[in-house]
Amino acid sequence: MLPESCAGFARALAGREAPHLVVFPGTAGWDDSIAQRVRSGQLVIFESAAGFAEGGALQEQQAGLRAFGLAIERPVALWTEGRPSYLDLDWPVRARVRDFSHAVAVRGGETVGALGGRPVAALQRAGAGALLFLGSPVGPALWSGDPQAHAWLSSVLAAHLLGST
Repeated sequence: MLPESCAGFARALAGREAPHLVVFPGTAGWDDSIAQRVRSGQLVIFESAAGFAEGGALQEQQAGLRAFGLAIERPVALWTEGRPSYLDLDWPVRARVRDFSHAVAVRGGETVGALGGRPVAALQRAGAGALLFLGSPVGPALWSGDPQAHAWLSSVLAAHLLGST
């Protein structure tokens, strides 16, 4: 759904060891294999693009995330004041990443990121794995070379390799 997200994650992960990691960048709907992947021990990064998609995508994501005890709200446009907003990530390291216009608030799990006080990133462990929900796209920041976005993703990979996800 978001070509910049796909390109950003692809560029950031190129040539890196990332066993048991699956990324769904800029995703509009839901893939039923996600729950199985998480429960089998994988870290799944699910970056929602519901704010950029047709109406049914949000309902698909809501239904899929419900199985993980996560609830998401309708996407909101954030650039109403004509200036960018920032996603503040708290796990596994602190990072501040520029937002690219829409965010999906999430409730449940461990809140690991907020945008203007609104929780938009959550980590939910399930089975042997974990689901990392991003309601504000990080892929475009990776694509643009944002150093904080890259440092954050590197820390996520390191935490996952160490088994602390």
